[in-house]
Amino acid sequence: MLQSKFIRIALILLFLTGIGIFADEGMDWIGSFSSGELEMSDETEDQDTVYYLWQLESLKKNIAPRYIRYLDVESYVSSGNLMHRGILFTYNGLRDESVEICGSFNNWECAEMKRNQYGIYYTVIEPNQIKENYEDDPVYEYKFRVNGLLTYDPENFDKVEDGSGSYYSRFVLESKDTDRQTKTMVLEDSENEERDLRTVKFQIYLPHAEVVRVVGNFNDWNPEHDFLKKDRKGVFTLEKKLLPGEYHYQFIVDGETMLDTYNPITNIKIDTNESVSSLLVPERNYALERKM
Repeated sequence: MLQSKFIRIALILLFLTGIGIFADEGMDWIGSFSSGELEMSDETEDQDTVYYLWQLESLKKNIAPRYIRYLDVESYVSSGNLMHRGILFTYNGLRDESVEICGSFNNWECAEMKRNQYGIYYTVIEPNQIKENYEDDPVYEYKFRVNGLLTYDPENFDKVEDGSGSYYSRFVLESKDTDRQTKTMVLEDSENEERDLRTVKFQIYLPHAEVVRVVGNFNDWNPEHDFLKKDRKGVFTLEKKLLPGEYHYQFIVDGETMLDTYNPITNIKIDTNESVSSLLVPERNYALERKM
């Protein structure tokens, strides 16, 4: 218990220092949180705006939905995930016993919201809603279920008739911020899945790079085969079909070889004695659904 407490304290100090919480503007948060600070007028990407879980727990009034980034130090030890991103939804339920949120992002199945000490219910929804063609779906439709009765969000002026004499609320996500810790991963699903192959998404955040390629034992370490595509936020990506197994790889960034930044698993390439990143592609443990 004591060791865990020290770990949490160290993490708090490390990240508060790293993002400047000890600066003058940062100290304004201590003991004097106002929910008005979350009412950002500009919803475009801001890589430097980071909130904390305790700020959500200190909201004194409900606010219109918005995309936020926040740190949850307490859950880091168990989950390994410190930075969280998502759409913040709130509801003033001081006199209500239960408030849930139901929306297009959870197939209209209602999910419980957390209640803070001031009676504000809140939840943060991960912005992973996609369309049938696997493109991001920016339109999030929702209702609150308050003590068993559905209602729209009184703080959100964007509402649409639901065909039954009432409304559902709507939030349009204009953009998500860049996940600088983006890493290579095996996708659970993609637009074109194959029975015996898995889809691996190679990705890395390199905003100042011009050309990024990936080489590995899946392409005989040939630098002319697999080029990654750069998006406007500086993230390079490439989706590749691979058989289950263990793979070793490196990125070639503007001619310089480097490891996958956020993949902690490495190995040694025997013939050159170089360090390489390693990725295990597991067997598929579920049946593919037939796509129309």
